[in-house]
Amino acid sequence: MGTGYLLDRFFAPRIAALIFSAAAIGISLFLATRSVTSAFAAAFLVGLGLGAEVDMIAFMTSRYFGLRSFGVIYGFIFAGFGLAGGLGAYLMGAGFDAWGSYALPLVAFFIATLAAALLMSRLGPYRYRVRSLDEFAPVKGVLQPRS
Repeated sequence: MGTGYLLDRFFAPRIAALIFSAAAIGISLFLATRSVTSAFAAAFLVGLGLGAEVDMIAFMTSRYFGLRSFGVIYGFIFAGFGLAGGLGAYLMGAGFDAWGSYALPLVAFFIATLAAALLMSRLGPYRYRVRSLDEFAPVKGVLQPRS
């Protein structure tokens, strides 16, 4: 709910860059410390990034690609999100099996998350404007269906 509130009030790519940066900080906390408190903080920051990402995908898809083919475009992007989540878990396990540590996969995820934040910060203005509530008001003189 917090992400939706922020997306409605601020430019979405800036919010995305901020949230991805927070997730990168969480990943770096996993790498840098061994305390339980910092592990909880890291899990919170990474979870914030993952939870907010789904909202941002839908919102930004509508603003940059419009609504004409929203379902198809969102489906492809969300499929990539799901596949990346499954691949990430596999890569974490494979990294641990190969090197006996999660450090290398975490460094790779840290770099990828920072790259995502950088790319989000480079997005330009929305291609499709946000409609105002006045545009949805009934047209005067046109019959409206009874409810």
